[in-house]
Amino acid sequence: MDNLVTQPIVQYGFLGFSAVLLALVIWLIQKLLGALEASSAIIAANTEAIRSLTAQMCDLLKLNRSVHDKLLARPCIAQKELD
Repeated sequence: MDNLVTQPIVQYGFLGFSAVLLALVIWLIQKLLGALEASSAIIAANTEAIRSLTAQMCDLLKLNRSVHDKLLARPCIAQKELD
């Protein structure tokens, strides 16, 4: 059994298999890095969209408060008809 493991053909087989596995790991890491870069770009775009929506909501809230204050400053129509 010891003689079988030490034969050059078996050793070259292990060497070839390890080279294939190493190449596979390197390829997978490259794919993972590409996916991480794409994910980072998407996260940056989503963050910018959220900031834009936050600014729009702030403006709409100010406008809503302004309209609310103007409506409260006007006299009530129903109360004039009752008087």
